[in-house]
Amino acid sequence: MNIRKLKFYHFRNYDKASFSFEENGIHILRGNNAQGKTNVVEAIYFLSLLRSFRTSKPNLMIKHDEEMMMIEAQIESKERTEDLKVVLSEHKKQLFRFGQPVSTYSSFVGSLNAILFCPDDLMLFAGAPSQRRKFIDTELIKLSKTYTATLSHYQKLLKDRNLALKSTPVDRALIQVYTDQMIEDEKIIIKQRHAFLKDLIEKSQSLYPFFDDGKEVMDAVYKTFVPIDENLEQSLKEAYATSLSKDLFYKTTQLGIHKDDFIFSLNGVPVIESASQGQKRSVLLSLKLGLAHIVYEKDGQYPILLLDDVFSELDEGRKRTLIQMLPEQMQIFITSAEPIQTDWFKRKVFFYTIENGTIKEEVHERNE
Repeated sequence: MNIRKLKFYHFRNYDKASFSFEENGIHILRGNNAQGKTNVVEAIYFLSLLRSFRTSKPNLMIKHDEEMMMIEAQIESKERTEDLKVVLSEHKKQLFRFGQPVSTYSSFVGSLNAILFCPDDLMLFAGAPSQRRKFIDTELIKLSKTYTATLSHYQKLLKDRNLALKSTPVDRALIQVYTDQMIEDEKIIIKQRHAFLKDLIEKSQSLYPFFDDGKEVMDAVYKTFVPIDENLEQSLKEAYATSLSKDLFYKTTQLGIHKDDFIFSLNGVPVIESASQGQKRSVLLSLKLGLAHIVYEKDGQYPILLLDDVFSELDEGRKRTLIQMLPEQMQIFITSAEPIQTDWFKRKVFFYTIENGTIKEEVHERNE
């Protein structure tokens, strides 16, 4: 998958901007801080998931004193060219594919598959379980429409069940109806999360030694509220039956996949307890590259890889290793405020200087 063209209109600090990118190339966006490097990466990510990794309020992406913004891209996927466009105003979001309006998010998300690394990802280890669930769910949503629909249905059922628990008088029969439906959804979600994490860790474990010379072993454990075995459905029924009195007392659902967690470790010790910043970045990069390989196996093409400020707190050896590990059939965007040595690259690489919302492509190109 590649982005061939990218256009902005009133996006962040850009008034108007237009880019053309080479397929399977590494594109280095260089410049001082607060000049607009990360904005380019954010725009690509927004086209992938229709949300920003920098703000929960999309309207903040609209250029100051403007009423709307537009992001437009021409992407190439499996030798087919497709046009994507998002127009965002304060009260409305309009989506377009092939120049035609798209009415639902699910019909748009996944057209462009982008995997992101950014400094805030380090909170994956120190943050609340909700951040680790979001990490897993975000990737599964892009990979599986069944997972997307099931998770959305479960979230609605959970909301309805909690409302039923708060009602007076309590309708136990209605609560049981919601519970039975939630169990059906949870069987699917738990199995998919478990299988996905197993696959991700197997791939990431094979990549991590390149960063630490094989001194450590990374792993992860999926923590849910029932054993994941052939008796999953029965375990779910028993867990909800046991928890019902507590649910009624607290007037909210006390257990479920909305409280799951994923614990990442090095040599059996949780990353948050012992890993340095460099080790955390190495684990994250292994996970992100592992995700890219999962996408390739499922879809037959690599996603676009977005690396925002990836070189901070990595020594030169790890920086070189990272560049060498990037698949040659993958289009990659890297932002950096630091100098980058051109001899790290053995493939097509293109440099751009970004200053105050303007972009200038540099002449240098290396292709060996």
